Amino acid sequence: MRRTTLALLTTALAVAAVPAADTGRLPPDPVAPPGLPALARIADVRAILDEVALPPLPFEQAPAAPTFPFPAERLRHYGPDGTAADVLAAPEKFPFRAGVLRALGTLRKVPMLGAPKSALAITQVPSPTGDKFKALVLKAQDVAAVAVAELEGERDALVDLQGQRAAEPRRWQAHYDYALAQVRRRLVFVHEYNKALGDIRTETMPDLPPDSPGWTLVPTERLHSGRIVKHVLQEATDGFTALAQDCKGTPWEGLANRALAVPPGLGWEALPPK
Repeated sequence: MRRTTLALLTTALAVAAVPAADTGRLPPDPVAPPGLPALARIADVRAILDEVALPPLPFEQAPAAPTFPFPAERLRHYGPDGTAADVLAAPEKFPFRAGVLRALGTLRKVPMLGAPKSALAITQVPSPTGDKFKALVLKAQDVAAVAVAELEGERDALVDLQGQRAAEPRRWQAHYDYALAQVRRRLVFVHEYNKALGDIRTETMPDLPPDSPGWTLVPTERLHSGRIVKHVLQEATDGFTALAQDCKGTPWEGLANRALAVPPGLGWEALPPK
């Protein structure tokens, strides 16, 4: 029994960050082995994941399809109580939920570094770094500044909704907590990226070994931004940690733990010599 349970739990972090492709058919619902709790329907799990689907964080490994066998009893407390379409059709009736959906929509549009066709696409720097390349860096910093403003606006709007949270169903409370933590975490990433871009313009990059062609951007455990950004990171970390604990045994736990596993900082590392 213990071995069977462990085998099921090893799929815990295979939670989708983006909506699964709509093939018209869902996989068969999971069947719990004898003696284990009943498992949630795949359609119910996917509905939750689709509502909060976001592009992956920078350097986050995209997981496979959602196969985590969530206990049906845990998800029973997180019923839909109306769909996102219902909220968007009458946002004045659901200001809290509309605010959550607006924040998630902004997160889907704000550019993230390294994403395909992203305006924040500079992840490698040639040596020597000429004026033409630095002009591209300046443009990327302009985009980063706009992204910071958008994320700060959504963060402040969500914080203003905090007083309404207790009156909402558990599903929307969890969506709110996840959205706010993600806004804060992505705000940290954009600040770190902007700091890394600034290092290019000020020529404060790490020394290169002989024959190295330049630098590449890598995730780091250490944050390079200042005190205010470190405070935002702590708020995001606290939010994800509380969400994983409060929503244990649900998709939000897997999503929160995945976000916590991504190093928050960004830094330059020398490319290997050619």
